[in-house]
Amino acid sequence: MQPDLVPVTLRYALLLAACWPPAVHAQASKEQIKAALVFNFMKFTEWPAEPASAPLVLCLANADRRTEAAFGQVNGRTIESRAIQVRALPGPDAGACHLVYIHDGSARDVLDRISSSNPKVMTVGDQDDFTEAGGAIGLVEQNGRVQFKVNMDMLRKGNYKVSSQLLKLAVNLR
Repeated sequence: MQPDLVPVTLRYALLLAACWPPAVHAQASKEQIKAALVFNFMKFTEWPAEPASAPLVLCLANADRRTEAAFGQVNGRTIESRAIQVRALPGPDAGACHLVYIHDGSARDVLDRISSSNPKVMTVGDQDDFTEAGGAIGLVEQNGRVQFKVNMDMLRKGNYKVSSQLLKLAVNLR
């Protein structure tokens, strides 16, 4: 992708996923919107250099059936020719995961386990105080829209290279 098109493409993708009026949100479930946002977070993050055949692994913690179904739509999609594999979080060790999505509740417990065993794994969650609890990116609902907050300390600690254009869209950095 050409560098000058990145900001336009990023804004367009995120606006489609999160900033449409509430009437449009009724057509897509909140879980689908969250899955689309997580896909875009993965897309606009520079991941460690690995072979092109190595997948990007997105692990789900505490996921219910609707969340699993929504993230199933992300499974198999590609970013920079790397396929995304969606898996359940394999116990307390998140070492095989590039990103862990923590669905509703028990975020603090999961964050504690991940930070002690794999502090470099990016975490995204939908609990209200997720970023305050030590998560990297928290999905929040404001004015009927799913938006996001970022914890810059956690992004720096994990050494994530996230697009500055993506960061500008965070509700706590505007």
